[in-house]
Amino acid sequence: MKPEKGFRKEKKKYGVAGIGNAIVDILASVEEDLLLELKLEKGIMKLINEDQIRLLHGRIVNSKQISGGSAANTIAGLAILGNNVAFMGKVGDDNLGRSFEKGLSDIGVFYRARRYNGMGSTGCCIVMTTPDAQRTMNTCLGISGSLEPRDIDEDIINDSEIVYLEGYLMDSASARKAFEKAVGLSKKSGGRVALTLSDSLCVERHRKEFMRLLAEDVEILFANEDEIKMLFQVTEFEDAADICREYNKIFALTRGESGSVVISGGRKYYIEPERNIAIVDTTGAGDMYAAGFLHGYINNRRIDICGRMGNLTAASVITHFGARPEVPISGLLNQKMR
Repeated sequence: MKPEKGFRKEKKKYGVAGIGNAIVDILASVEEDLLLELKLEKGIMKLINEDQIRLLHGRIVNSKQISGGSAANTIAGLAILGNNVAFMGKVGDDNLGRSFEKGLSDIGVFYRARRYNGMGSTGCCIVMTTPDAQRTMNTCLGISGSLEPRDIDEDIINDSEIVYLEGYLMDSASARKAFEKAVGLSKKSGGRVALTLSDSLCVERHRKEFMRLLAEDVEILFANEDEIKMLFQVTEFEDAADICREYNKIFALTRGESGSVVISGGRKYYIEPERNIAIVDTTGAGDMYAAGFLHGYINNRRIDICGRMGNLTAASVITHFGARPEVPISGLLNQKMR
């Protein structure tokens, strides 16, 4: 039996509409000693306040600024691959907010969000990458964490094939209500709901709500190995993968150097990793995997091919600093998928 394909029903205006934190990333290379001095746990995303952001910013050198945010990175990847996509988030009326908007509009993403004045600053994340290519993220959500139902554009949701939700927003009560609105609109208009779990600690904080979303609303779930094990409360990846088979859902699970596993229709597809990759920075690898996978899915490619596309796009972003591609990934996919 051949692997099933992605779906293509009636054509809607947007292939994917993302909803997530509107964050500007500040990227810097650091040594392990600095993380130890600052008592930062390597490889983890930590929420911090504006005073802490200023402190960290004073300790880094040679930083680079770029529009970021997990869901926004995925949407950016989809746009670079030639898809018509949209993003909804929340920014302040400040320089970082304008920088974030420009970063998306320059690559063709339809960006719909109010620019709020006097309600807080645009969110930012200091991404500290150590020589082993691990990234430690220190995020000040700013105004992005106050996303609420009125920030959800009904017309965009109704005209999107897939709504892609960022798990990090579970940390905000108002954002959870925005999720509920978006999910309801998508299901009513015949769209599908995809969710990325974002971070294992985020899963630990909101496991009950994620399980409810998976059972009732989500049709495509993205997670890495640690996140899916945390979700199902198991210690072995294969145990988590077997639990996934019990759901009538699609699971796209990344495993770093071991490639990825896609589970659909009770079947598991093991996708081999890309080889001979010079890893510089793993920031955004999961986000770009979701972009490649969804690109294949909305263009009706086989599920296993979607996984291969995800591996390829993830590999394209870990060879340089930053969470978005610096190479023409559309041409890369065409070349590799022949």
